[in-house]
Amino acid sequence: MRESLLLLLLKILVLKADFYLLEILNGNANLLSLANDRIESVREGLKLLMTFVANVPEESSDHLEFILTNIEAVAKRIIYLYHSVLTNKITEELIERMYLTLSELLDQIKVNKAKLRELYPQVRGSCFPKTNGLGCVDFLLRNLKELQTHKSKSIATVKNQIERIQGDMEFFRSFLNDRVKERTQHQELKGLGERITEVAYKVEYVIDSIEVGIGDHLQHLLWLDSLLEDISHIKMEAVKSYQKKTCDGIPHNVTRSSAHMISQVSAPEPDEVVVSLSDQEEVIIDRLIKGSLQQDMVSLVGMPGIGKTTLAKKLYNDSRVTYHFHIRAWCCISQVYSKRQVLLDILSNISGLTDYIHKMTDEDLDLELYQQLKGRRYLIVMDDMWSTEAWDDLERSFPDDKNGSTLLITSRIQNVALNAKPNSDPYLLRLLTDDESWSLLQLKSFHGKGCPTELLGVGKEIAQQCKGLPLSVVAVSGLLERTEKKPDLWKQIVDSLSRSLIDDPQTQCKEILELSYEHLPYNLKACFLYFGAFLEDKDISVRKLIWLWIAEGFIKKSEEKSLEDIGEDYLMDLISRSLVLVSKRRSMGRVKTCRVHDMLHDLCLSRSKEEMFLQPITKCDEPFASFDGLDDDVDFDHYYPSKPLIYERHRLCICLERRHFIKSKPSGPRTRSLLFSAVADRYPRCPYDITFIFQNFKLLRVLDLESINMGMFFPIGFDLLVQLRYLAVSGDLDSIPPSIASLWKLETFVVKGLKGMVVLPVIIWSMRMLRHVHVNSCAMFDLQEDQLEGSLVLDNLVTLSTPALSGGKETLKILRRFPNLHRLRCIIFESPSSPMGCNQFPQFDILNQLESLNISGRALNQGELSFPLNLKKLTLSRLRLPWKHMSAIGRLQNLEVLKLLSNAFEGRIWDMREGEFLKLKFLKLDSLNVVEWNATCDHLPNLQQLVLRHCKELEAVPFSFGEIPTLLMIQVQRCGLSTEESVRDIEEQGIEGLKIFISH
Repeated sequence: MRESLLLLLLKILVLKADFYLLEILNGNANLLSLANDRIESVREGLKLLMTFVANVPEESSDHLEFILTNIEAVAKRIIYLYHSVLTNKITEELIERMYLTLSELLDQIKVNKAKLRELYPQVRGSCFPKTNGLGCVDFLLRNLKELQTHKSKSIATVKNQIERIQGDMEFFRSFLNDRVKERTQHQELKGLGERITEVAYKVEYVIDSIEVGIGDHLQHLLWLDSLLEDISHIKMEAVKSYQKKTCDGIPHNVTRSSAHMISQVSAPEPDEVVVSLSDQEEVIIDRLIKGSLQQDMVSLVGMPGIGKTTLAKKLYNDSRVTYHFHIRAWCCISQVYSKRQVLLDILSNISGLTDYIHKMTDEDLDLELYQQLKGRRYLIVMDDMWSTEAWDDLERSFPDDKNGSTLLITSRIQNVALNAKPNSDPYLLRLLTDDESWSLLQLKSFHGKGCPTELLGVGKEIAQQCKGLPLSVVAVSGLLERTEKKPDLWKQIVDSLSRSLIDDPQTQCKEILELSYEHLPYNLKACFLYFGAFLEDKDISVRKLIWLWIAEGFIKKSEEKSLEDIGEDYLMDLISRSLVLVSKRRSMGRVKTCRVHDMLHDLCLSRSKEEMFLQPITKCDEPFASFDGLDDDVDFDHYYPSKPLIYERHRLCICLERRHFIKSKPSGPRTRSLLFSAVADRYPRCPYDITFIFQNFKLLRVLDLESINMGMFFPIGFDLLVQLRYLAVSGDLDSIPPSIASLWKLETFVVKGLKGMVVLPVIIWSMRMLRHVHVNSCAMFDLQEDQLEGSLVLDNLVTLSTPALSGGKETLKILRRFPNLHRLRCIIFESPSSPMGCNQFPQFDILNQLESLNISGRALNQGELSFPLNLKKLTLSRLRLPWKHMSAIGRLQNLEVLKLLSNAFEGRIWDMREGEFLKLKFLKLDSLNVVEWNATCDHLPNLQQLVLRHCKELEAVPFSFGEIPTLLMIQVQRCGLSTEESVRDIEEQGIEGLKIFISH
């Protein structure tokens, strides 16, 4: 009781002191101008002490007694100061006394703060990433601006401190920008840059923690106060360095970073060039298509980086090979081998994956693959095989029908190939000669234009340093391509490589890759390291990758380009530096999927560990390694620790069996990104309880759970993750709850509905930050008339898939909500509530920014078709339109890609008209019933690629198509013999540059 009374008296005393400080500020203009800053600083410190007095811990300690006694002394001294100012005439002596008192008060408050920090945990900087400093500051400032716009109540009590921090961060951004422009490596400046990076991550952590409610108000004030002190010290040092630079110029011990050699001229997109090992290639192709009728195994063996996968792809895609085999499939075995995943990969190549196949046991998948291959000549590539385990598991799935079927494997280990097929000699890929290395270096660095005379000598030296390993040549050429074409700058690269005096090609390759990484500009380093978040040897969707980069804050906003376009530029830069490989391209050549070489993936992981960028967690890590090989029926509760696994890293990339992940209930109090990839298991559709994530990972900005079924409902608590910018989920969902709007920062929302249609709530119209909404199956908008008549518009939305749209008035109102939509994939259907005859084809022409449109479903009433004039790509399927409507498409002046799939149009005759399809470059016809195609070369004057699949009734491809000057490729797959013969007739014209691919 006595302690409570004493605390109450102390609160009154502190409140009185604060009131008197305010009176001093407001009561005398002379004092205000002279001592304003100091009085404000004392008042700010006093507020922190007031907060502590209002929330004194119950546990008593000597520490606590000292702090309370000191607070009482501070309050009494302020009251005394007030009376001194009030009762005495303002003189110089009084002002000096007041300055001294204020200084002493600040010292007392500082002592109290130090004691308070001992009572409360402070923010440690040791677990934050050390890379992307300027990018982190840029993203932080963007977040702070958004917070101000949103007027978040959670930060209202610390608004002043945040505004001060924001001003200082603007200064730091300018400071770091200057460092990047100068590209200096002075140790003092480098150290300052690292400290700025650390404090920026701390600020981000503290403000986001305040926003989600981690810690109490006093802790928030202590955190911010400590940050402001750190920022003040760093700022003073930064100002000194500026002054030193201004007075003295750049100090003598500053060395220019090798990054100054990087040319600012954009490099052209590289061709995927390799030096042909013709002495081995032709022998292998002959064996593939002219070898024994017995099932054969062809093995490509060699060290990492020698080009095994590159050669295998070249063989796999050779026109002679594609024509010879009925079925071709590619799978990657890799070090972490999963039989189920390999079976699914092969079946995916052959016939695609259905829910029925996903639900099969491993034994059923074995049988399914066997049946699909039975009686057909097949080529199966098994890339990156580390042991014969995969072959032992899968051998019985590959029937030997004595028809020339072949398995092509690549491996680093010769014994793997010999043990898999003892009677089949492997092809040992040799290193390049110095001349071949130089040829490849020239092709990659100069794109066939020839090397300038002054660079010949140093260029050949660099080629020799690559020790004949193609990956080394490709990596160093990516570095040279961005280096100014000056002998002295190229000589620096020679010196960097020759200093190591390494004879082993593989070790030298690692040195070259490290050098390539060091030469990356700051904004690309984080983007490159992010490839470590994905599984080795797996293709990565470029769209998903760029969406993740945006959510992570790697891409800086620009007035001239969209974030997505800048992200694509970053990717193309990495590709041009030969650090990223193109896996698949889109119709017009843009990159669809990409990957990194195994050795570069290892580099990403090693550098990520060193720079605390991300942490991968796999079944090889404890405690999960202990469970490998245990039966499915084992009670894992007996094995798992009672407490959750706690991780400190900024980003976690978890690749485990779903049940292991759920049972372990990992925790990451500071984790900002959680990406989960499921190892293939028997129960991929089984729902799991993921509610632990919302308590254990409160600060997540990126959450990717696309490979785990979270059940029929969104779990309780997901709306607490208010920092989310990227959310990908999967489940037996039929609707999204309105509480999704709590995630007001959300930019990318991916929903994998396992049951079918998913209803989006009305409140989604208020989520103004959304840029990409993707529902894999079918999305319906919860339509309420009053909401549709409102003014809410999703200005930032650029990608939307797959909404179901009727032909009624509601669809027009919905489309008007997306004024800046660039890509739309949708299903159209007949609305039962619309009056008879009102189900017209939707008016897509109001989407005047739309560039890509994919429509499937019912054609409704076949009135006039309307499309946006800016449209560049159009895909139609299952619409069953008559060919007379084709003119509405042909008149689209910017259309470059047209895909007509699965009875998009019906009718036996397609008569093309002149003056249409003037810019069309890519045309795909798949599963149409057209028989007679009446057209000439004049109807498709700019066509580059023609793809025909499953058009079994088509009689012929127009012969004059061979006269289209731009035509580069005709691909025919599973069409009739007459179609194949007509394409052969075109091929026999011997048109230069035209490639023909025919497969049965």
